[in-house]
Amino acid sequence: MPIIIHTSDVHLGAPLGWLGPRAAEQREELRRTLSKIVDLVIDQQADALVVAGDLFHSNNPSTATVRFVLRELSRLTCDSRADVVLLPGGHDSLGAESVYTSYRTEFGKLDRVTVLGLDGLKNVALEHAALRIHDCTPRGSDAAEDHDAAADPGFTFNVAVMPLGSPHGGLTPDELPVSGTDLGSGGWSYFALGSLGSWHEVEGGAAPAVYPGSPELVSVEESDQGHVARVELRSSGATVSKVHVGARSVVEARVEVSDASDSFSIAEAVRKQARSNPNAVLKLVLTGLASAETGVDDWDLIEELKSDYFFVCPPVRDYQVRVSDQDLAQLPEQLVVGRFARHMRARLEEAGTPEERREIEDALQLGVALLQGKDVIG
Repeated sequence: MPIIIHTSDVHLGAPLGWLGPRAAEQREELRRTLSKIVDLVIDQQADALVVAGDLFHSNNPSTATVRFVLRELSRLTCDSRADVVLLPGGHDSLGAESVYTSYRTEFGKLDRVTVLGLDGLKNVALEHAALRIHDCTPRGSDAAEDHDAAADPGFTFNVAVMPLGSPHGGLTPDELPVSGTDLGSGGWSYFALGSLGSWHEVEGGAAPAVYPGSPELVSVEESDQGHVARVELRSSGATVSKVHVGARSVVEARVEVSDASDSFSIAEAVRKQARSNPNAVLKLVLTGLASAETGVDDWDLIEELKSDYFFVCPPVRDYQVRVSDQDLAQLPEQLVVGRFARHMRARLEEAGTPEERREIEDALQLGVALLQGKDVIG
């Protein structure tokens, strides 16, 4: 009953410029997360750590980053029985200037560490576990099964490692992620997929297939980062568990600015949706209709919220500014929007209470915005 820990898209050394002054801290967090993964492999007495692409963010990481990886992999193989199987991805792809080629001697000195594809090596056998792990990188862009590897009937378990999340893995962006039927069967026990930033389990295949996503926060656009896959191989079928290892996360808030008077009131609305979390990156979208007098200043808002979160992204302004009375009066009456505005302004004159007037005013502004093709509903 072999156990493997499967990860991908670690992106050590990524610049993370979108995090501004916090980028260096998050690069260190990427390293700490790799150390957590090593600890997990040791604690679980796993038979293998499989990295399905992009351990490094590029082929020119700093010497310190490479030495850190070498130390952690050495610690893993010294303190456990596990093999380490690394598949280069799109960011750290093999070639004359590959990080794996440049540090071939250093990686070669590590016991039980294999870089698939280096010197033509396409698989590695774990005899004690009756397990063979294969490089199944597609040759072209037509299908996921377009590769040279075949499951070895001499082994009870066969694991296919595939970087299939982006064009460098053989698929175009509109084909992501792959389907179970793309993967085929052919005696495989598990498909260890990579090059997709979020956790995703592929359905409909003959064997479990998982994108574990980045084990630590790399992009604010990915929704489910921070995990690795623990895979228990059995003759009856593999069992996959989602194990959380990441420190950072992304939280989102969509705030209606119609009733907001300033950045402080918007910040209060944000906190009601997304609790303060010093390990979270806040992704904020401002929606609705704002008056011209509303003081929504991005940097004031970030300043107000920055102590509540690890990082606050510049808010996305998805709101519309209310149309002034002067501009409403100038809307062409031969158009539907002009006739609508004239009708609603007449109703405003007839409003009996402040509450009724406010409701009609809101309906007027919303209707004009919608008739002008603006998205104010979110």
